[in-house]
Amino acid sequence: MVETLQHLIAQYGYFAVAIGCFLEGETSILLGIFAAHRGILEPEGVFIAAVCGTMIGDNICFHVGRYMGRPALDKRPSWRPKVARVERLMDRHGAPVMIGFRFLYGLRYVTPFVFGSLGISPLRFFLLDAIGTLLWAGTITLIGVYLASAVQRALGHIQSVEQGLVIVVVLAALLGYGVYWLRRRRRRAQSTDIDRG
Repeated sequence: MVETLQHLIAQYGYFAVAIGCFLEGETSILLGIFAAHRGILEPEGVFIAAVCGTMIGDNICFHVGRYMGRPALDKRPSWRPKVARVERLMDRHGAPVMIGFRFLYGLRYVTPFVFGSLGISPLRFFLLDAIGTLLWAGTITLIGVYLASAVQRALGHIQSVEQGLVIVVVLAALLGYGVYWLRRRRRRAQSTDIDRG
């Protein structure tokens, strides 16, 4: 999945980041930021593509849930525990859950369907989803920028360590050859002295 996203991002750029946010949002953004770090994309463009792709996906799921309602959710038994959890969270916390559901790992994909089935106003969902998506995409983008810089520094460090190791190996080889040459010369000198004696 990661290799496929990486290939798509390299080939299709921002469009691939946006589509990737339908499938694996964090991975898509992080790969987009690594592409930006290499000069293929711009970090701001990755952020905008992630926001657009995520919001389109969320709103499609919301409207599918709104149109199909509870019967569609009930047909998916594997979703029942997640649906029940989202409904409990919604009863207790309301708007904060609608803003922050993208940060709830394991619930984020079912949540827009549930919100749609609960009869929440499309405008309310759109506005709260926009706030949550901006926060989520901004957070992941900043993490990606930090990670890309850290990886670049680590690679630079590894390169300097490799160069240092090459120098050490070359010096050790020269020193070893020098010791070997001196010993060989000493043995020859000793064998010449013995022959003379």
